[in-house]
Amino acid sequence: MKMNEKAVSEAVGFVLILGIVISGIGLVTLYGYPVLVKEQSNTDVKNMERAMIVIQNDMKSLCFKNVPYKETSLQVSGGTFEVINSSSYGGFINVTNGTPAFQKNYTVGALTYRSDRGTAVTTLENGAVMLRQDGATGSAMLAEPRWFYDINPSTHEGTFVIYIMNITTETPMAKSGMTTVRMSLEGSDTQSIPVSGGKVTVEYTSGSSGNYSVAWENYLTGTSVGMQKTALNNYERSGVANLVIKEYRIRIHDI
Repeated sequence: MKMNEKAVSEAVGFVLILGIVISGIGLVTLYGYPVLVKEQSNTDVKNMERAMIVIQNDMKSLCFKNVPYKETSLQVSGGTFEVINSSSYGGFINVTNGTPAFQKNYTVGALTYRSDRGTAVTTLENGAVMLRQDGATGSAMLAEPRWFYDINPSTHEGTFVIYIMNITTETPMAKSGMTTVRMSLEGSDTQSIPVSGGKVTVEYTSGSSGNYSVAWENYLTGTSVGMQKTALNNYERSGVANLVIKEYRIRIHDI
C-alpha cells in the first residue's frame, strides 16, 4: 500500500519556518537588544546633561540676578542623581595671591549623575558642568563657569575674578525617577585682594564624584582665563594687580 507523504511535507515546512522564526528572534536578541539598551542609555545621559545645564542656569540666577529661590523639575532615568555636600565632597580650589599672607582652600560640593547602564558620569561642580567615563582619565567641560581676567585700558592693570559656588545640604541626597531640585542662596562673600608680584596661583583638587583635572586644565589654560600650568593641577596667572574672589553658598533643600 502506498503511503501519503503530504502530511510529512507540511510538518517539515512548519519545522523549517519555526526554526527560521526562532533564529530571527535569537539574532535580534543577540545583536539588536544591546544596541537598543545602549541607545536608551545614551538618551538618558543626554537628557541629564541638558538638565544639569538648566540647574547651572538656575544657580546663576541665584548668584547673579538676586533671585532668592529656584525649583527645577527633572526626570532621572537610567541612573542616580546625587547631591554631595561641600564638607564631605573632598574637592577644593586653593587660591594664593603670591605671598604667604593669603592662601585659602575653597570647598565646592557637587551635583552628580551616574548611569546604571553605562560608565557615563555628569557633574555640576563650582558652576561647571563636566563629563567623564568611569575608569578613564579624561574629562570634558560641557558648560563653563564664570571666571575671567580683565585689563583696565587706562591703567593697564589686570583684574582676575574667581567665582566659588559652595553647595551645602542638611543630609546626603540621592534619587532616581521624577525629582525637583529646590535651592536657595544662603549667603555670599566678596574679597578684593592686592596681588604681590602680579601672580595668582590656583590649585585644583578633585572630589568624590571623580577626577575632572583635564576639564579644569583645558578651561583654566584657555583664552578666557589664560593661566599657565606650572605643575600637576597647579596653574598661574601673571599680570594681575587685583584679585577678586566671590563666594556663593547655595543650599539644596530637597530633591
